Amino acid sequence: MTKDDYTGLLILLGIFAIAAFGGAKNSQFLTPPANNDRLTVEQKIHEAQTQVDDLKKQIQIQEEAKTRSVYAGKIFLQYVSRSTEPSQEYVTIRMDSNATTTIPITGWTLKSMASGVSVTIPKGTYLYFTGMLNAEENIILSPGDTAYILTGISPNGSNFKVNKCSGYLSQFQTFYPYLYTNCPAPRNEDLSSIPKRVVNDACFDYIDSMSSCRIQTESLPMNWSYECTHFIYDKINYNSCINTHKGDADFYQKEWRIHLKRSERLWKDRRESIQLIDLNGKIVDTITY
Repeated sequence: MTKDDYTGLLILLGIFAIAAFGGAKNSQFLTPPANNDRLTVEQKIHEAQTQVDDLKKQIQIQEEAKTRSVYAGKIFLQYVSRSTEPSQEYVTIRMDSNATTTIPITGWTLKSMASGVSVTIPKGTYLYFTGMLNAEENIILSPGDTAYILTGISPNGSNFKVNKCSGYLSQFQTFYPYLYTNCPAPRNEDLSSIPKRVVNDACFDYIDSMSSCRIQTESLPMNWSYECTHFIYDKINYNSCINTHKGDADFYQKEWRIHLKRSERLWKDRRESIQLIDLNGKIVDTITY
């Protein structure tokens, strides 16, 4: 018996039961009702229809429960950025801030209900370093985290957890959406390695004026001390920022950047419905536009 047959049978049984109950209780229905009884007949018909509708809803709830993920209500498909450029097309997944545990999403599937295309969420790097091979692990969302699932290729070649130093990465590479971060200002770093002598006054002034999240690309004056130029060249950069601040309580941001490495767009501009499906094939959430 198919799902439709099963549903139809339950509804039919409900109608028969209601009709039998009403007929047994109101034998006067065998004769044409008087005018003052018509309201009672209409009320019973309405009650019967209401019970049938309630039965339909219960069946629907039971069917949806069979395909509903245990993570539904904890993780949401929040937004879809539509673009013909794979590098600018993305889906955002957000974890509820009130959730009480972390949830791994690597291996979950995003599926288009319009085209049937599906993609799997890959692994990522929790602490990304430049200039080295970074190990990958399962991506785990914490309460309040947002994951940007971008269709294209990562500008830095990695999927990564955003941290307070990540702004350095956008100096020479273009991230979409923009990589909003708050790197520690150079003037607020430990300057104790630079002797406080008159010869270094100009250098200290320069450090005070330096922008956050930017490495030095221009040559510095030759008459500045080695300690000062060494600090600017070797301490104001992404990897050094990480080594200095990775123990800070606010080091990691509530954001992941995940790339699917596709050369063509995945999602339709309109009349699209995207499902997020967990490792057990259950539906976590659906977004439609």
